Amino acid sequence: MKVIGAGWGRTGTTSAAAALSLLGFGPCLQMQTMWEQPALAEVWAAHYRGEPADWRAVLGEFGSTVDWPGCWEWQTFARLWPEAKVLLTLRDGASWYESVVASIHAWTAPGQEVGPPPVAALLDRVWDEHFDGWHGVFDRDRTLARYEAHVADVRRVCPPERLVEWHVADGWVPLCDALGVAVPQQAAPHLNRRSG
Repeated sequence: MKVIGAGWGRTGTTSAAAALSLLGFGPCLQMQTMWEQPALAEVWAAHYRGEPADWRAVLGEFGSTVDWPGCWEWQTFARLWPEAKVLLTLRDGASWYESVVASIHAWTAPGQEVGPPPVAALLDRVWDEHFDGWHGVFDRDRTLARYEAHVADVRRVCPPERLVEWHVADGWVPLCDALGVAVPQQAAPHLNRRSG
């Protein structure tokens, strides 16, 4: 593992995953991976039931992580891979909130089929872990405060020499400089843009 994502979903993590893969830090584990490999979602589900997880073995094929569920374990991963950088993807709080409500929150409404049971359980955990349930997200001020508190916590806990903060809009240069790699000729990925 070379890059460990600490940023929450909807902070440019899909773009970050594509960027990391292009830079040679792939494959990148992200929430989308759980649909492709539901056995990984079950590992997380078992972990949260109290069963031990051999993360080195489970994640051996991955060069990086972003998004949930990996960001829940970023401190554990940072201890297991002490040479890895910690990537905190960032987004303006108001923009992040609107994106969450319009995307993942909308299509994970109670009663909707969102995927295999272990994947659905992980999505439920996003809401339960951070926002006191799916309906809790509608408390905008509290939700934004929790997002900002997470960002502050990562900045407080992670040694500054390991921490890489990146806004997708900043493009390649700050990311490549922090990771010590050359800037690609092609434009940096900017995926999952929301219209309006």
